[in-house]
Amino acid sequence: MPAPDSFVTYARRFCEFIEHASELPVEQRLLTARTLLLELYPAALRLPLLESPDGVEAGPDPDPPRGWAGFGELDSYWEVFDPYEQSEPVTGSLSDDLLDVYRDLRRGLALWDGGAPRAAAVWEWRFNFEAHWGDHVVDALRALHRACKRT
Repeated sequence: MPAPDSFVTYARRFCEFIEHASELPVEQRLLTARTLLLELYPAALRLPLLESPDGVEAGPDPDPPRGWAGFGELDSYWEVFDPYEQSEPVTGSLSDDLLDVYRDLRRGLALWDGGAPRAAAVWEWRFNFEAHWGDHVVDALRALHRACKRT
C-alpha cells in the first residue's frame, strides 16, 4: 500500500479512537493511545515531502469530540519543552496532545475525503507533522509510557 493510503488508515484509526475514547476505561484509553501513536508516527515519516498545491486551503479546526473523557489524574505531566535548551519543566497535558493530533489529522482527512487534490491532504499532514503534531506525539509517548506503568 502506498505511503499516503497507509497513513490514511492510521489517521482514521486514531481519529475513531479519539471520538469513542470515552467509552473505554482510563487504562484502556492510555494503552490504546500509546499503541496508535506508535503506529502513526512512522507512517507520517513515510509521507512524501510535497509542495503545497495552489488554491487549496485547509478548513477550520474540528471541534473536539463530545464527551472527551481525558485521562483523569494522569492527564497532566511534566516535560522540558526543548531538550536542547536549558529551561524549567512545564506542565503538559495528554488530552491537549492527543486532541491537537486529532485536529491536525481531521483537517487532512477533510481534504482527502472532500474532493481536494490528494496532494493537498498529504502536504497538510506532513507539514503539520513537522511543525506541530509530531511534537505532541513525542511528548505524549513519554507520558503514556509512564502512565501505563501506574495503572
